[in-house]
Amino acid sequence: MLKNKDLIKQLLWLLALTIPWGLGGFVVHTAFSLSVGLTAYWAAGLLVPFIFYLLQKKGWGSELGPWRAAVHLPVWVSLVIVEMVVFWNYLPRIDREWKTVPALTGIGAFLILSFFVLLSFFLDRKLALLYDSLKRKDSMISLWLGCSFFSGLIPGTAMAAFLGLYYAGGMRLDPFTASFFLMEIFGIVFYGKIFLAMMTFGIFLFLALNGPKAHRAVTSVFSAIFWLFLLFIPVVISSRITGSGLWRAYLDPSYLSVFPYLSDLWLTGLALMGAMKLTGWIFKE
Repeated sequence: MLKNKDLIKQLLWLLALTIPWGLGGFVVHTAFSLSVGLTAYWAAGLLVPFIFYLLQKKGWGSELGPWRAAVHLPVWVSLVIVEMVVFWNYLPRIDREWKTVPALTGIGAFLILSFFVLLSFFLDRKLALLYDSLKRKDSMISLWLGCSFFSGLIPGTAMAAFLGLYYAGGMRLDPFTASFFLMEIFGIVFYGKIFLAMMTFGIFLFLALNGPKAHRAVTSVFSAIFWLFLLFIPVVISSRITGSGLWRAYLDPSYLSVFPYLSDLWLTGLALMGAMKLTGWIFKE
């Protein structure tokens, strides 16, 4: 990898266009500069690689085409969520360290910001390569995992990050405030999951499918409809259960619809299989 000059040059200029914003906001170290700097860093980390990958015609990674750009969007947003949770919990400690050893703390901030850009840079390529390999071997598996990835990575990461921080005791909230906070987060994640799934079936699935446009459109529409039905069935069952107890904290049926990552695998898999069978029946000659 170190001998690949094109890779290194590509990575260095991507770092140069993203890191200074967040690092500058941290070094100035006011509430305003931190918020503006991090926001600019997150925005640059999203848009700069996306536009470059989308328009890249030659060089390292160009063989992946627009798939690398498409993969970057959920990967970077997921990493931003992790960063937000980490900064939320550790910012007071980082601020204390800045007041005592500013040079070392600044270096640490640079390394953290660079780590997420580097992680995204290599994940984008690896995941795009994996999708391309799966598509060559088994189109159904590539569609299944692709739809699960685009619809579930961001909501799954959000739930895992906030739950992980909560159970680690990092939020230091009383039980009532914690439950209210988590319900608000889960509500946002739940509806965000629906939005992403509809976008996935309407854009990714339609473009990734083979065959006439009518077949692809019908498959995409019915996949979205079946997915919604499957999503709400466990939620409705949960709302109809009158019993209560400790078991519901761990075994409530609604968890089937929101459990990070695994819920997307079964929802997408069943929705795709049902939609493809129905499309085949509709256009059966």
